[in-house]
Amino acid sequence: MFRDDYGFLGGLTVVAAVLGGAAWWGARRWRAEHAFWWLPFVFCLTGVLGVTLALRSGEGGGAAECVIDHQLTEPLHTTQGQWNLAMFVPVGLFGTLALRRPVPVLAGVLALPCLIELTQAVAPFAGGICDSADVEMNVGGGLTGLAVGLLAVRGRVAWRAGARSALVLLGVLGLLGAVTVRTAVTLNHVDGSSVRDADGDERTAAERAVRQAFGDRYRVGRVQISPGLDGYNGWMHIHFAGGFTGDLMWPGGRRLTVFTNTVHPSEAGFPVPGASRPRTTEDAYRIARTYMRAQYPWAASASWHATRVVHDSEGAGWVTSWRFKERGVEMPRSLDVRLNSAGRVFGLSVDLGPRHLDLPALLISARRAEEIVREDQNKGRTDASGPRVHAGPLMTERTRGNTGPWRAIWSVAVTDTGCVPDADGNGCEPSTVEVDARTGALLG
Repeated sequence: MFRDDYGFLGGLTVVAAVLGGAAWWGARRWRAEHAFWWLPFVFCLTGVLGVTLALRSGEGGGAAECVIDHQLTEPLHTTQGQWNLAMFVPVGLFGTLALRRPVPVLAGVLALPCLIELTQAVAPFAGGICDSADVEMNVGGGLTGLAVGLLAVRGRVAWRAGARSALVLLGVLGLLGAVTVRTAVTLNHVDGSSVRDADGDERTAAERAVRQAFGDRYRVGRVQISPGLDGYNGWMHIHFAGGFTGDLMWPGGRRLTVFTNTVHPSEAGFPVPGASRPRTTEDAYRIARTYMRAQYPWAASASWHATRVVHDSEGAGWVTSWRFKERGVEMPRSLDVRLNSAGRVFGLSVDLGPRHLDLPALLISARRAEEIVREDQNKGRTDASGPRVHAGPLMTERTRGNTGPWRAIWSVAVTDTGCVPDADGNGCEPSTVEVDARTGALLG
């Protein structure tokens, strides 16, 4: 969990020990009744602040964002969540034993986790990622420590001492924090921040998508869900009994992608009835068309189709694509069928989106999209060699993941002509920049 940070943790331990000792010395000098407990209290508090704010500081450096996790019980089952819980137990415990004032301690264990996460979101120097699950577990640990402390002293505390000031300060900090979040922080809502197993209805959707693609040929094994932001952009990972996997866009199940690369090469691919080994592109198209008519007959009405030869890390074969195009814009509904050299369906990508969209009448050209990207890439360049740009097909996507309105976009490939590849020929692969075809704005 702490990777190569043991040097930092050792130094933090020394600093915490020094500050704890100083707090104990100061408490004795001021004749505090429970001076000893200030040492472990300040020691633990320093450790918490060091680990949450200074450990790997500066790694974020991006936009001010915070993850809001809707799965409240999920952190209880993760190592990260359990660490966050345990880390704040001593703070609540020793804070109670040192102060003997429960209300200020309560205010502290409520406010401190929120301040830490907010600092992680907005401060470029802070390490860590702002996550509501961290607040949840930190507060839980602090409250647990507070309860244990009250039991340890058998309730002999000053309940009203400092209560009013602590509550007023808590209210002020809460108000300032709310204003900061509202004006400066982007909240990304997720249904859990880690992979989870699919439930009954979700698994049924996965099995239905697989049955549509392959009939009863393959048995679905484990199905897991990687949640997305704000309830979209998630994926369902389908594990097949043959040893391969597929991805289904979730929620919605609109797009399915599968590569049937089984552990037995001789059995790789879905057999198409009546198909023999293809020798030409025309043979491959006829096999793919047979598969399409049996599994996705709606693709027969596509306005465009093509078959091309492929040869990559997955092997040699052919890919046949069907598209619905209007005014040169590819609609979301699409089908790609990949055959291996034996004529079996080795790869599949199907999108069940709409075949028609009402798009703006005026859209920028491919040349204009390339000019926009080239101008952006040339900003700040001092060398004479500019990037090589090439606009691909004009496509459509939904804003806000899979929930917002549709828009047309240009995907522009950018190649750095001055890049020098490594010894293996890698490191200079083209990047992709998306351009809104209506406004000309660069996306993402």
